[in-house]
Parts: sequence; C-alpha cells; structure tokens
Amino acid sequence: MKFIAFAQKGRNHIGLYIGGITALILLFIVGGLPLLIDAKNQFPDLQINIENPAFVEAYGTTRLLVGELLSFLFACIGFLLYLRYVHKRPWLTIFTASGQFRWKRFFGFGFFLFGVVCLMTFLEVWANGQLQLLKWNYKPAVFWPLFLSSLLLIPFQATIEELVFRVYALQGFYLRTKSVWMSIGLSSIMFAMMHISNPELSVLGPGLLFYYFMAGVFLSLLTVQDDGLELAMAFHIFNNLFGAFVVSSDWQAFHTEALFLDLRGPGSLIFQLCSGLLLFAGFYFLLSKKFSWKPLTSLR
Repeated sequence: MKFIAFAQKGRNHIGLYIGGITALILLFIVGGLPLLIDAKNQFPDLQINIENPAFVEAYGTTRLLVGELLSFLFACIGFLLYLRYVHKRPWLTIFTASGQFRWKRFFGFGFFLFGVVCLMTFLEVWANGQLQLLKWNYKPAVFWPLFLSSLLLIPFQATIEELVFRVYALQGFYLRTKSVWMSIGLSSIMFAMMHISNPELSVLGPGLLFYYFMAGVFLSLLTVQDDGLELAMAFHIFNNLFGAFVVSSDWQAFHTEALFLDLRGPGSLIFQLCSGLLLFAGFYFLLSKKFSWKPLTSLR
C-alpha cells in the first residue's frame, strides 16, 4: 500500500478528524501559555505583542523564539498520541511506508539542502555586490543558546506541520477523493493559508501565499513519490534551522540573533516566487533522478 493511502490503516471516521483539529487548536493554546505567563510576570507593564519591536527587544529574541516554539512542541507530541491512540495508527505508518524510518535519507538530504542554501545565499549576496549588507553578528553568549534551542525545538515545529498537512490532510483527502492531484492541491492550499499571518505577507503582499502553495505542492510530491515523510521533514527542518541561526532578517518569521543579519530587505515578490520555483524544481529533479521516481504524469 502506498503511503498516501495509509489513512486506511487506522480509524478514519470524519468525527475523528474534527476531533483531531479541535485537539490541535487546544494544544497550541496550552503550549502558548508559558510565553504569556512568563512575559506577563517579567514585563507586567509592557503590552504582549510579538510583532512589536519594543516587546521583542525587551523580552529577547531567543527567549521569544523558545516561547513561540513551545506551542509546536506541545502540539507535536499531543497530535502524535492522538494519531496513535485515537486513529489507531501504528507508529511507523505515521511517518513512512518503509520498514523503518530512513534516517540516512533524512540526514543525507537535510545536510545537502543546508549546504546548498548556504552557498546560494552567499553567492547571491556576493554577485549583487551587497556583502556589506550581510552583517556578521556572532555573539557567543547569545548564539549558543539560540543554536541549542533551535536544534531542540525546530524539529518539533516542522514535524507537526508535516504531520498535519502531509499526513492528516493529504492522506485524509486521498481517502475520500481517491485523487492524488486533488489531495495535493487541497492540502497545499491549506498549507498556504496557515501562513497567512506570517510577517512576510505584510511586507511582500498576499501574493506570497503562492510561494507557500508551491512549497506545499513540493513537499507533498516528495511525500507521495518517496512513500514517506523523511525527505519532506528534512527539507522543512533544515531550511528552518538555516533561517533561525545562520541568516536572519527583521522582516521574516524567525527574527533572531543569527550568525548573519541580512539588511538587504525582502526584494520583490516576483523574485521570491521565481527563486522559490527554481529551488523546488531543482531539488525535485535531483531527487527524482537519484531515487528513480515515476513520472508525474503517472500520478492519479
């Protein structure tokens, strides 16, 4: 059985899906309480607003990142338990159709992606003559707590998104539509809409949602073609790690005291969309050749 059809391996009544979405919302709320309580106790006179530069500066970017990611930690653990004990999904079938989780695939693609993104970023800055706008920002007392916190918590943040959109949504839609492309499209629309509150949209406009839609399609295709989450999880986790502690900017979702601060601004929407399309298409082409995936035209 293909991974996209694995919803059949557990209980899949529509009421359980409604319960799962409800549980996710509650888990995110509970996971967000430590940040609210801590901020209220430490800064009782300061309005809690993670988009307010004054609050972010007073609270600390690393402390804020940890507070935000705790909700993903709660949601990831809770949702895994829901899939296992409510939907009755065996642990391994939540992640892959293989006989074991393919760690070599996960780390191999993850480190390759990390290296490529680093190289592309610095080559782009150098080619445009903007090296002076990429500020070296290494502060040991700040960086190492950020580095360790990112390594610990970002995998949970990326994994819960993959579980929701590449397992719950993708497999759930396929269970009912029996169409791979419809399932990919619907789950990718949901993935894009989840990012509607990201600060990048206030800078580049709602057209950036198409970037997240493309990302959703790309990650869904990796999941479908490779019969598991290993590659999609690797892309999501290592890409987010790069944005957390290698290069950061003040207009992106992860605004941290990373090794480098990008002072260039976001550029144009067209540039972001085109570079995203080239990145996704290039990685898909390389992976499809390496793993001998079937043509896209064969997906139904």
